[in-house]
Amino acid sequence: MSGDSATPAAAEALDGRLPVLPSERVYRTYASLLWTTAVLSAASYAYLVGSAFQAFGNTRLTVGGYLVGLIIGEVVVVLTAGLPSWRYGIDTIDAAKATLGTRGAVVLLALVLTTCLGWAFVLVAMTARGIERLVSLQLPLTPAVSELVVIASALGLLVLIWQLVQRGPAAMERLSTLCAPVQVVVALLIAALLIAKFGITRLAGSGVPAGNGIITDPLAQVAYGVEFGFDNGLTMLPFLGGLTRLVRHRRHVMGPTVVGSGVVGAWIIASVAGFAGGVYAETDPTVWIVTLAGPGLGALVVGFLLVANVGTMVVQVYVAGVAVQQARALTLLPWKWLLALILAPGVLVAFRTAWLLEHVMNWLAYNGVMFVGLAGVLYADHYLVRRQALHPADLFARPEYGRYWYTGGVNWTAMAVLAGSGALYLALFDPVSMRSAPLFRYLGAGIPAASLGALAYWLLRRLGDRHRRRGTPAAASAPFPVGL
Repeated sequence: MSGDSATPAAAEALDGRLPVLPSERVYRTYASLLWTTAVLSAASYAYLVGSAFQAFGNTRLTVGGYLVGLIIGEVVVVLTAGLPSWRYGIDTIDAAKATLGTRGAVVLLALVLTTCLGWAFVLVAMTARGIERLVSLQLPLTPAVSELVVIASALGLLVLIWQLVQRGPAAMERLSTLCAPVQVVVALLIAALLIAKFGITRLAGSGVPAGNGIITDPLAQVAYGVEFGFDNGLTMLPFLGGLTRLVRHRRHVMGPTVVGSGVVGAWIIASVAGFAGGVYAETDPTVWIVTLAGPGLGALVVGFLLVANVGTMVVQVYVAGVAVQQARALTLLPWKWLLALILAPGVLVAFRTAWLLEHVMNWLAYNGVMFVGLAGVLYADHYLVRRQALHPADLFARPEYGRYWYTGGVNWTAMAVLAGSGALYLALFDPVSMRSAPLFRYLGAGIPAASLGALAYWLLRRLGDRHRRRGTPAAASAPFPVGL
């Protein structure tokens, strides 16, 4: 249980799946959720995303499109995952059972766990290797010693994360208010150094030489930016419900998420990295930061960025810890041992950081394609079909009980639409090879796939393609709560 002062019942809700009552919620101000969502988007991978913008030609066009896509994506995620979880005090997976079915929600559980833990372990690897680079700037290291520094740093990070997440969401919120502002201040410092050295005019026109980019069409450059932003916004879907269930006031859900995750966290940092990558023709931020600021200040800046990654990893592991309790047996484990269990694969990561960074990030890109279809299906079901009405007791009912059972525990209509949306997305755009269809330059891929998915789901439900639900609508005979 969390180390914050709270009643046993409140601590059990905060560290588990029980609905969180308004009086138990720890996010009580606009800034508290803003900084937590910002810390999720402002980690080191935001610099990698931005540094890649220069490859498309005109960085300015891609950065502008990125902001538009981010805002659209964040609004969609708040509507589909943030507000339902806030209203009922439940996490994203429990809320999604109304759409996907009691057993169908295991699809979202798998996506939440792979996304939360996948990106957490990627950050562990990136941070550990960043620490090794900082050490190598000060001391000559042999390859064997360098690898030992990476392994020791990764293992130390895992222990630190385990200790911090045990303290509960109140401590997580306080940590975010420390880490996120540091990340923003560092990004603004880098921006100031770039302007002082290159000037605004040169930065605004930065990018690869004309004709050498992946694309030369200005409209397509904007479309790529919009696509990256929209997809990045949708990556908040597995995290947001686990956070908004901790928010006391509705007015503190939409704005802090869009501003915090979209503008402050993702866009500011990616934009700075984009212009820096454009003038240095370099995608590794640890290289161009040291080149820009010099060995001394550059090492200090990189060090701040690496330390601030801890806040991101803590939030990711907390959300995964709540989500994994959908497995009934794991609800019996004490909170600290549950966290130890889900962090255990990180020990292997510590010894294979280079392999992880080479292979897993591509896999996570394809994994995120499913969020496009989920966003459309969840929106259509919650707002167009159910008119925002859920029955929380049925979300926690035993298998074959409650109104969200469908056929075999799965809403097969939703699953079909998810598959169709994913196929449409990949037909329009491949997120790894960057291959795109001709229509991509006008519509992108994520927005049409999510929109058509929502329309298809709504039409199928309207046309009567409803699956028979088993069991009784009341949860009086069903224990509360039970896992998948």
